[in-house]
Amino acid sequence: MQRASMTSLRIAFLVLGFVLLADAASAKPASPPAAGTFGTRDQLRECLALDDSLKQRMLGIQAAMVASNQKFDADEAEAGKLGEMRKSLDRSDKAAISAFNQLAQDHNLHVQQTHQQQADAELADGILLTDKAAAEQKCGSLTYRPADIDVVTKERKKAAAVAAGASAP
Repeated sequence: MQRASMTSLRIAFLVLGFVLLADAASAKPASPPAAGTFGTRDQLRECLALDDSLKQRMLGIQAAMVASNQKFDADEAEAGKLGEMRKSLDRSDKAAISAFNQLAQDHNLHVQQTHQQQADAELADGILLTDKAAAEQKCGSLTYRPADIDVVTKERKKAAAVAAGASAP
């Protein structure tokens, strides 16, 4: 029974994620800026940094979801082992019963922790989708001069090379 509920939770979470992504994708874009107006280099830098930040957060959330799914699998395996142990438990041995009860309590704690981690990841995903929509509203309608794009791109490449050199052993 517990295995089915964990699997259905995973399915529900995946469906929720796809629905939220579909809603975000179908949102109407902001109106384009008036003809002849361009975003500044500072706006371009800010929007690129915001996009980088959103991508990093998305990667972190994806990693948390993968870890949560692995914990669900581990919890299911642990529940199966406990079920087998219960079948072979010597009911006249108080020490064995006490040990089994402790294992069951530990398992329940693991399950609660996994559910909390899953809820935290879902909350973070919802906040990320809201932040993505705000970033799209702020940056999605801006256009930039090719010269500004070239300058900012070169700055970012130089900064990335410096950061890579500083982190090298």
